[in-house]
Amino acid sequence: MLGRDGGEVVDDFPSPADQSVGRLAEWIDLLPNDHETALAARPDVMVLAARYGDGHLRAAKAIGMDIVLQNPKVKLAILDYYKFVNPRLDNTLRWLYMMSVRFVPAGWRWFYRSTQKISPDSRAQHYLNSIGMDHFYEAIRSDPPQVIISTYPTAAGVVSTLKRKGCLDVLNYVVMTDYSVHSQWIHPGVDGYFVGGDDMRDELLARGVEADRVVVSGIPVDERFRQPVDAAAVRHGLGIGEGPVLLFMGGSYMPLREYGNVLEAMDQVPHPHTTIVVAGREENRRALAETYRRQAKHPMVVMGYVDNVHELMAIANLLVSKAGGLTTTEALCRGLPMVIYRPIPGQEDANADYLVRHGAGRRAKSQQDVTDEIDRLLGDPWELWAMAREARQLGHPDAALVIAQAVGQALDRRQTHAPA
Repeated sequence: MLGRDGGEVVDDFPSPADQSVGRLAEWIDLLPNDHETALAARPDVMVLAARYGDGHLRAAKAIGMDIVLQNPKVKLAILDYYKFVNPRLDNTLRWLYMMSVRFVPAGWRWFYRSTQKISPDSRAQHYLNSIGMDHFYEAIRSDPPQVIISTYPTAAGVVSTLKRKGCLDVLNYVVMTDYSVHSQWIHPGVDGYFVGGDDMRDELLARGVEADRVVVSGIPVDERFRQPVDAAAVRHGLGIGEGPVLLFMGGSYMPLREYGNVLEAMDQVPHPHTTIVVAGREENRRALAETYRRQAKHPMVVMGYVDNVHELMAIANLLVSKAGGLTTTEALCRGLPMVIYRPIPGQEDANADYLVRHGAGRRAKSQQDVTDEIDRLLGDPWELWAMAREARQLGHPDAALVIAQAVGQALDRRQTHAPA
């Protein structure tokens, strides 16, 4: 059954007491696709995300999953914010974002840097904080949630503005999904920030945010990244032997030509290895990877969209990718070093710098760099082991649980002290 916005309707809000974790995960996946049903449930906790890159929504789902597991009585909603307030605008903005990062990266870099430290009270920030605000407020004003968590900066700004105007009395939390601080995340009406690492906490403090409002939780990922993996069974299922495994996840924003260049560069690595290619939902990428597989010197496994990245990362020795916040975090949680190829200017540049600075990643600026960096690391197991150790130290696989527990405690305090 489909909802009015085209998504499958969420018929009920199941309890962990009578539902498997797998069933709960399916239900969490449906929530952002049927806003009407989610709002009709009069949620206690609402998580706001957006589909600019997949990371904001994946983080929102991870948080929502642990909130429900921690307290089955909590009613939860997850909204795809821009899709909810203005689907046409959402489609336009997503297209503009994809075109800019693919074909005009210098323009996106300029926008990101020019807005990185704008004042929360600036005209530009006021405009961003007003996008969709009236529609959003009308949808929740009669029975607002008690807690709103934003994994997308504009949504956090909207909630902050409504709080400052006296329209909402909610706990307003921000979960940053990259390893850099940008002004669009910082708002006066935020009750707490959950960040990926100590560097971000220090930057927020330097910008005047009070220390008691910042928690170094890590960036939230799927709870399966906390679980052990039977690596031998995964390798057997994929037909992979005991040798080194390279995992390539190019992301939907990597131009197709560059995608092919990376595939060629990985196959040029002299050291024996197997490459796993996750092509995602784009058939042209999968077809291109299949073309390279048929002529590759080294074994190559080509996959489309997968739901077992936690297993693939567990058997890999090295990840070749851009530096999206969630992909980077998932790799850190698995102790998987990265070779980072041409990250998106702005937030992904900052993520790449974070990994390199802490010894968990290497940058590759050209096709030849990809080949050379991989060959160097496969030829130096001690260095690869040291990078894996640094990655594990940076990873916070329990981040969603930490956030869910903090939100649950705040919600309990709020309900305990509510007027009778």
